[in-house]
Amino acid sequence: MRRLIISLILISLILLPLRADEQMADVYFSYENEDKRIALTFDDSPHYKYTAEILDILDEYNIKATFFVVGQLAEKYPELILRELAEGHEVASHTWSHAHLTMLSDKSLEDEIYATEELLYELAEYRPTLLRPPEGKYGDNLLRVAGKLDYEVILWTVDTRDWAHTPTETIVNTVLENTESGSIILCHDFIGGESPTPAALREFIPKLIENGYEFVTVSDLIFSAE
Repeated sequence: MRRLIISLILISLILLPLRADEQMADVYFSYENEDKRIALTFDDSPHYKYTAEILDILDEYNIKATFFVVGQLAEKYPELILRELAEGHEVASHTWSHAHLTMLSDKSLEDEIYATEELLYELAEYRPTLLRPPEGKYGDNLLRVAGKLDYEVILWTVDTRDWAHTPTETIVNTVLENTESGSIILCHDFIGGESPTPAALREFIPKLIENGYEFVTVSDLIFSAE
């Protein structure tokens, strides 16, 4: 009997990590396809000035994007979140306070994610399913918590570094030289000071369209093909 009990304990210890792994969120950097579909994304949304300007540009070219919103800013500028949704863009989570997630406990991670989700639901009866960790930093604890809350983690393949006030020409060249079918492009609509992003968008969007690329939301890029 003693041997049986020990054997059962050992089996349970082996199986527990497997059960945890089953709840882990998937991480996507891109999603290769044959149709030249790509996703344009914006972090730190919304910004009182630049979000509206970016939405105007997207509307001008009739393309959709994914906005990873910070809950505290969404609470401050709800009208911009409502506009993003009304114009057919995807709203996703960038946590509540743009915290360094690798430093947080599981409970704090849940609070960061859930607070933004609840705000968006109260605002528009909308629940996001995608999460981008601030600065792209994550560990197994985040993947476990995100999986538990039914989120997938989205990173990127093309980094414009627009947040660093990279010159417009450099941003455009970076995007054109590195974008390929399935790419996820990282931009920011919240940038302190003067933003190079709107001017860069006006240059690289039409060029990518001319090159046969189709802009879709992240969910349409990844999950419509699955």
